[in-house]
Amino acid sequence: MSLNTDRRTSRQIIWDAIQEMAAMGQAITRKTLQEVTGLTYHIVDDHVSRFVDEDGTLRRVVDGVFELVKGYDAPRPVSVTDLDDGQTIIEVGDQEMRLWPREVRKLAQRLAGDAQQLATLQLQHDVALATQGLQLEFRGVQREMSARIKEQDETIKRLEMQLAQRPVQAALI
Repeated sequence: MSLNTDRRTSRQIIWDAIQEMAAMGQAITRKTLQEVTGLTYHIVDDHVSRFVDEDGTLRRVVDGVFELVKGYDAPRPVSVTDLDDGQTIIEVGDQEMRLWPREVRKLAQRLAGDAQQLATLQLQHDVALATQGLQLEFRGVQREMSARIKEQDETIKRLEMQLAQRPVQAALI
């Protein structure tokens, strides 16, 4: 029985995870890094701080969220043109590809996963924004209800004190 041990340093494991997350368009957070790498927060924080402060390869967006300083180059212009003979011309920068419908379908099948991944990331972003809005609204309602409950409690105490101060009337016979 052989153990397949990872010979990479913890720094390399964290850096590989950061690059993979950036390539997939995921947010780079200390929590996600800890979950993905299986390393402790202490180790993750130590290396991430070095990436930020010493290497300059990461930048803090907000507490616990980071982004790569050196990202991809600017995207090249992309153009897709359908011709009357059924061909499709795809131009990326200064490169041109002429494809027949069957080739376009094969290419579309290959790119469908990327499109789905992008749609999923957008959905996650939209859900996070909606959730944040609902949480803020819920907290506002909680504060309002707490204030109302406190006001009602004070009213009840005041009425109980007034009732206690009134003399008890004898029952009518």
